[in-house]
Amino acid sequence: MPIENFKPEEREKIYAMAENVTGNCQQGSYRREIIISNVLRRVQVKKAESLDKYLQEAISNDQEFAQLLSAFTIHTTEWFREMPHYKKFEALLAERFKGIKKFRMQSGGCSTGEEVYSFCLVLEAFRNAHPGFDYDFKAFDIDPVSVEMAKKAIYPMKDFVKIAPNYQSHLKKLDKEDTFVPDQNIKARCNFFTDNLVKLQSMQPCFEVIVCRNVLIYFTPDKVKEIIGKLVMRLVKGGVLIIGHSDSVDPKAFNLKSLGNSMYEKL
Repeated sequence: MPIENFKPEEREKIYAMAENVTGNCQQGSYRREIIISNVLRRVQVKKAESLDKYLQEAISNDQEFAQLLSAFTIHTTEWFREMPHYKKFEALLAERFKGIKKFRMQSGGCSTGEEVYSFCLVLEAFRNAHPGFDYDFKAFDIDPVSVEMAKKAIYPMKDFVKIAPNYQSHLKKLDKEDTFVPDQNIKARCNFFTDNLVKLQSMQPCFEVIVCRNVLIYFTPDKVKEIIGKLVMRLVKGGVLIIGHSDSVDPKAFNLKSLGNSMYEKL
């Protein structure tokens, strides 16, 4: 019979493995209980007799390991979350970036894509209003399951009302389905892939804006400094870093200037 709960030592094994695989600091009872619940669900789905047997299967099977990795991560995202960022982003496009022929943006910790497509709706509306402007959006997440969902970009109609009417024209309702998708102009400009924030490779400055919101809270202060340093390195001079309202960064430590609303300009 599949197990119905984990022993204390098994829970500690799960926390340790999650931290080792993702780099996330496994602190906080809320986060821990979500991870335990996620892993337990996978054990039950696979009808494993024990946690060890399930982990053995997951390690030897790429598809199940992807599911385990997804179980280790938190998937909190929604359309136009933290609206002040989008209002400020609209203003930045008009004030700083409208003359750019190819605006480049990146998202770290993109989850299932709602955040990326929210920014892309703003970009697509701006592109339509400013001939000659174009954009390219690269987004990544450590969770391959979420990345595949972001690539498919099929979302329930209950989320449609969360999107302002002036952006809804860039979405397509699917026939005979209670779902919608971003239009092809947007999807063609988005590239989703898997990557790990704590293992980011060094890179030449190439992005005008990088967004990494509500992810840093899951890392230790030392890891946060390392991640911010690598993200800032990817920004062009005058580029903008957007972090979550619950995240924090010392601007002076990274040669940044605060623009308000958890947004920072690279000096």
